[in-house]
Amino acid sequence: MSEPSDRPTPRRLADFEIVRRLGTGGMAEVFLAKKRGAEGTYKLLVLKRILPAFGSSRRFRTMFAEEAQLATRLNHPNIVQVYDFQDYGDEGQLLSMEYVEGPDLRRLMRAAQARGQRIPPYVAAYIIAEVAKGLHYAHERKDEAGAPLDIVHRDVSPQNILLSYDGAVKIADFGIASANLFREEPGVLKGKTAYMSPEQARAERVTRRTDIYSLGVVFHELLTGRPLHGDAEGQELLEAVRSGHVEPPSTFVRELPPELEEIVMRALARDPEQRFQTARELAASISRVLIQRQQLVDSHVLETVIAQLVTRESLVPSEPLGSEHASESLYGPESAEEPRPRTRRASTKTDDEHTGPGRPSHPDDLDRAAREVRHVAVLKLRLHGVPELVEAIGAGPANRALEQLRSTLEEAAFRRGAHLSWEAAQPVGNGLSASLAARATIGLTANPSRAPADAVWLAIDVHEVIRGASEDLPVDLRAAVGIVRGIASGQRDRAGHLVHHELHEPAAYLADLLGEQAPPGISWVAGGLYRLVRRDFVWGDAPTVRITEAAERSLPENMRIYALLRPHTREEKLQEMAALPSDLIGRDAELADLHAAYYGAVGSDQGPGQVAVRVIHGEMGIGKSALLAAFLSELPP
Repeated sequence: MSEPSDRPTPRRLADFEIVRRLGTGGMAEVFLAKKRGAEGTYKLLVLKRILPAFGSSRRFRTMFAEEAQLATRLNHPNIVQVYDFQDYGDEGQLLSMEYVEGPDLRRLMRAAQARGQRIPPYVAAYIIAEVAKGLHYAHERKDEAGAPLDIVHRDVSPQNILLSYDGAVKIADFGIASANLFREEPGVLKGKTAYMSPEQARAERVTRRTDIYSLGVVFHELLTGRPLHGDAEGQELLEAVRSGHVEPPSTFVRELPPELEEIVMRALARDPEQRFQTARELAASISRVLIQRQQLVDSHVLETVIAQLVTRESLVPSEPLGSEHASESLYGPESAEEPRPRTRRASTKTDDEHTGPGRPSHPDDLDRAAREVRHVAVLKLRLHGVPELVEAIGAGPANRALEQLRSTLEEAAFRRGAHLSWEAAQPVGNGLSASLAARATIGLTANPSRAPADAVWLAIDVHEVIRGASEDLPVDLRAAVGIVRGIASGQRDRAGHLVHHELHEPAAYLADLLGEQAPPGISWVAGGLYRLVRRDFVWGDAPTVRITEAAERSLPENMRIYALLRPHTREEKLQEMAALPSDLIGRDAELADLHAAYYGAVGSDQGPGQVAVRVIHGEMGIGKSALLAAFLSELPP
């Protein structure tokens, strides 16, 4: 049971500044929030806080945590990006995700109905194809060992299809719907009844073909302007869904393109074996129809339709909070609450009020900020295959595909505490100029100790994003990535961010060198950073890189590098941790000193309360954690 929606709106939750409440659903309250990013940037995002009634259940917290962590690994232009999930104790479990500025599909459909219209059939088909691309990417995801994750959304519906004002289409709420934990429990129904497949309504095992059926229901509703099962509700609706009986769209609307009706009816086949077997097949069928009918529908056409039906000033109102649809919508209903005015208070501001997440640093704070030098990671990526893409599909479509790709890459960078700075555009053919390379400095935010791992994970994300985008293109785009360790200096604000920073050479030069020489689809990591993260990932051999400007820059002539292959599986991580003590070489004296301090304290004749202190310090990567792990593993139980 959800809490009342009129509960006070917090001004801040953990690292997030709350702009306003968006709504309260059955299991979570949803806010529009701001969070600080790297290099003085900030981002509007959606923040979900799990209601205490659910958060008190240990089983639910475990389920939600696993779902959310899985969702953070989904990187695709047609999937709403999930940035992070954390348990913040008294402030609750918080899930942050991409804010899509625009209506969901239900609002667009209702706006058309209010005008006595339907969304044009080929535009509807384009929306369905875009959603299918995102679903296929999720359905195909594998774990670190290459085993299928068998992700099923289970809740594909108009409320979970988000449309941006510039024509992007994204499927949302994978972080809620895709849990493996409850997937095989008999008798458990997850999803909205009207959009369920027959097997899902019977609480049977579901597969990706369930999502295809649900998407077919949405397509049918788009073409006809009415629910698939009319006014049926409750038990009557459930029985209608279980029966699998579906009337063709032409029963309700004449002059529909027969090719689109054929696609709808195949997606809605009662027998899963008779449906499209993959969402990619569904998307490809729609693309063929659009080409055959010479219907050039893209994001710009959808942008025009959205602008005609829904204005930014007056979105179509959603259902009341108590309704089934509203409680399951990603953002919840629009709140009447307006954003609070931003005023400075001379005597009551908190330490991070001007410099905390979501708020640019104030000049007065920078004057008092401490100067700091810190280690960072520098990542350089270069796109390959763009000229071939332009030649294959033309300058206009290629430019739109690249814009979408860059946007998704920037979302992935934000999640890792980084900001991608793109180089100046260069000619790529057919009169098109495009930026093909970008650099990011990781470690400028409040937790720089995570910079090495975040940089490597960002490289993994980059390759996943590009692979996902390339599935729908005639040319395989790839990225060459180079990562090095460097030093940055600047002012440290009260929230711990490094602002007005300067990246010291030769970090930028070396990152550029690796990014230029790494093969397409491969990440090269310099040895200085590799030794900090080597235990968390699987590595391959790479050739030694010759530094051409070694003499001028006072650098060694050669640089040792390693090829990043993939993250460790959970089992590999456990094996690596078990092997940590054996990695200690020449640390016997330090280990003995720790044991002497321990036994000196526990065996002291001075009674309880004896304290012995040893400080383990040194540069990152010299083995402090390994030394401590070895000491702890040798303590008596």
